[in-house]
Amino acid sequence: LPGQSALLGQHQVSRKTVTFIPAFPFLAGERYQAQVPGRSPVLFSIPSVDAPAPRLTGIHPTTDVLPANHLKFYLHFSESMEQGNIFRHFKLSDDSGQAVPEPFRETELWSADEKRLTLWLHPGRQKTGVNLNRDLGPVLNPGQTYTLTISGRWKSQAGKPLGANHTKTFRALPPDRTQPDPAQWQLVPPPANTRTPLILQLNEPLDWALLQNQITVENIPGQTQVTRAEREWRFVPDAPWPPGEHRLLIGWELEDLAGNNLERPFEVDLQNAPPHGLAQPRRVQFFVK
Repeated sequence: LPGQSALLGQHQVSRKTVTFIPAFPFLAGERYQAQVPGRSPVLFSIPSVDAPAPRLTGIHPTTDVLPANHLKFYLHFSESMEQGNIFRHFKLSDDSGQAVPEPFRETELWSADEKRLTLWLHPGRQKTGVNLNRDLGPVLNPGQTYTLTISGRWKSQAGKPLGANHTKTFRALPPDRTQPDPAQWQLVPPPANTRTPLILQLNEPLDWALLQNQITVENIPGQTQVTRAEREWRFVPDAPWPPGEHRLLIGWELEDLAGNNLERPFEVDLQNAPPHGLAQPRRVQFFVK
């Protein structure tokens, strides 16, 4: 409508029709105006639907202490959420209640079902020595407490608001510039002929989403669980464990909360960094008896 921002999208033109494909879904209950040069504007609205109000079902990481160079939050919702210009619904404030200026990387990264958002703290501020870090400083400072607020006015794609603000409060630790080290993890094998979980105990919280797909058991189908505030990985097989030797595969892309992975740290001196070959997963043998 007049006074509102133009929608992002693409036009497809045929001999008699112009089709507009929005970059983000139209929202139920909203009014829109289509304008074609030389023609009167056309007003239209998307009918409201009988849908449940969305719920914020989780925020990862769940730990309430994060390194000062922390990078990502995962926000989980019960319904597909409104997209486009969503960053007005987020606020990061320090322990004095002051808003942290420009804390987010304003790129929308949604899961395929549009119910999980990856919310980045701006890497250009979290990585030392780059322009944004020099000009604005890091997003987080060690020893301070911060609160991430998600506005209750944010709507689902069906036009229903969250209804109440949601917050996550956490304390910033010193920056983490050390790569994850599988040698410091403890593997607890299960007994044979049971569906007891295989447990991998970690020495630090790791990236929740990457824990879901960067650790697998070779040739054994099953389900992954991440517990203990991202400090424990569990694997439940679909069928009872066969006795004998098995192998755990750990992808090199697995990261900690500061973006350090098994192959390289998040911050690399490109002038002095050694060349990297083809990265391979780590293989860890274990025995089921």
